[in-house]
Amino acid sequence: MSNAALHTVRFSVLGPVTAVADGADLDVGSPQQRAVLAMLLLADGHPVDVETVVDRIWGSTPPRSAAGVLRTYVYRLRRVLAPWADTTGIAIGTDGGAYHLVRGTAHLDVVDVEVARRHARELERAGDVVGAAAEIAAAADRWTGTALGGLPGSWADAERFRLGELRGEVALERATLEVRLGRPGDALPELRRVAVERPLDERVTSLLLETLLALGLRNAALGEYERFRRRLADELGVSPGSALQRVHQRLLQDDVTGPPAGLEARPASATEPPVRPDAPYGVTAPAQLPPDVPEFVGRADEVARVERLVAPGAPASVVGLTGLGGMGKTALALHAAHRVRAAFPDGQFFVDLRAAGGHPLTASDALAALLVSAGVARSDIPGGPDERSAAWRSLVADRRVLLVLDDAASAAQVRPLIPSGAGSLTIVTAVRRFIDLAGARWTTLLPLAPEESVELMGRLVGHERLAAEPGPTGRLAEACSHQPLAVRVAAARLADRPSWTVAEIEQQLYDDLDQPVVMHADCRIVDAPFRRASAGLREDQRDAFHRLSHLPDGPFSVTDAARALGRDTGSTRAVLEDLLDAHLVVDRPGGRYAFFTLVRAFARRQPVRARVA
Repeated sequence: MSNAALHTVRFSVLGPVTAVADGADLDVGSPQQRAVLAMLLLADGHPVDVETVVDRIWGSTPPRSAAGVLRTYVYRLRRVLAPWADTTGIAIGTDGGAYHLVRGTAHLDVVDVEVARRHARELERAGDVVGAAAEIAAAADRWTGTALGGLPGSWADAERFRLGELRGEVALERATLEVRLGRPGDALPELRRVAVERPLDERVTSLLLETLLALGLRNAALGEYERFRRRLADELGVSPGSALQRVHQRLLQDDVTGPPAGLEARPASATEPPVRPDAPYGVTAPAQLPPDVPEFVGRADEVARVERLVAPGAPASVVGLTGLGGMGKTALALHAAHRVRAAFPDGQFFVDLRAAGGHPLTASDALAALLVSAGVARSDIPGGPDERSAAWRSLVADRRVLLVLDDAASAAQVRPLIPSGAGSLTIVTAVRRFIDLAGARWTTLLPLAPEESVELMGRLVGHERLAAEPGPTGRLAEACSHQPLAVRVAAARLADRPSWTVAEIEQQLYDDLDQPVVMHADCRIVDAPFRRASAGLREDQRDAFHRLSHLPDGPFSVTDAARALGRDTGSTRAVLEDLLDAHLVVDRPGGRYAFFTLVRAFARRQPVRARVA
């Protein structure tokens, strides 16, 4: 037996944050230090940068020495875990300006829950319902209290909400299996707890009624139905959906035969929404998508990925599109949404989350807009964000809906809006990917292929005009870095100057790029996303961005960058990765980096600031 097999380390976040090694509790420190450990554990091995950790712990009022305090927390955690590093593989690593945790063979309770759920589904498919119920019961027992108990801050609050939602799903899965096994009494306590937490969730109420009916408590079930019906009418102005109404009819008929409603094989067309007597959502589903971009070009692989997610029986999915502003994230989101919209007969919703304007829409306001779109009167919309999220998810729980969330600012803004109904699809666009948006599949948009950017320009100004000057046309597209926004601006300039040659427009663009300041209004349009991206940098990152742009054109190494910045290679690599995450540089083969032509020109136009100590 190896030494590793003799040692066991278990981390818990489904309750107070704890670490237990060989049966003994480890001292993982103050609430803030426990929050650091929880962040690293829930990041699942991905790096979390210092700025993000500081923001999550202290919000807008960090101490002056926040980075130093964080280093102290990490140092203490490393010392606590060090005795088990060799035998279990546990380690807290540093990636430039970020930290990551390698769990090795250590256990994490939330991971164990997901493993148990997968095993339970496999056992159920194989016909072993008893084994499946045992697995789900073990998963439910992982909770020892409120998740992340005692941790401060909005990040902890958001994670508590997410893990609370997971606990509710596990409870429903357990109750469903217990009812199937003829053990409704074992299901009832947890069902009642979840019903309190999700007072507008029809799935929960339906299963609760079935459980009460199986226990012979018909009158209690009728009372629960009537209370739920009134609550739905009072808070949302809707009536129960068809699945719950069928359960109610069985209660009225005292019909206890047949499978529980939560276990019925539902036909593919069973998507009837709750019906308002004075609102049309039950008649006409929302169709809010803005028009598709008529001259859309390229992105075939990205569109195909979205199309693969809408197959019959597919689970709810979240697709994230990120990249430098101007790469066409919104255009792609809308184009892909229009391609698959027929698969979402229960509604297509669009929300502009307005991160670019500096005043992002709050999740609460976005939820109010969605509820109004779904036919809920403004006077019936709950006041709090949690209640609005519960109302929205209850409203679309049994519907196949498409939701496009454009220009998102954070995972906390997006998470409460995501529908969980089977087959639903959410498409999110954001300047940076959200590591803490569980289950999202992110794609970073890069420039168009050269032939695609020429095709886009031709669709906008006419292929005949460009065909007469293939050389200048290709160079003009290259000068635009094949960025869709810049190509459109160049095409607009061509269209506004019908007597000019493409070569003349090309030369004018070169002149503009060499100017110390932007001269034309359309150049300011092209510069806007670069300005937004650079504004989000720290001072040392912004300084490096400006200085590195003065390197010779073409890819450069970390050593080249370190020499230009007067820094060591470790800190230089860290700042380059920061710029890469902000999409202001791109990676090249051999561990090298490069600027897009337009981004380099923008950076060179900015004043070089005093060197950061």
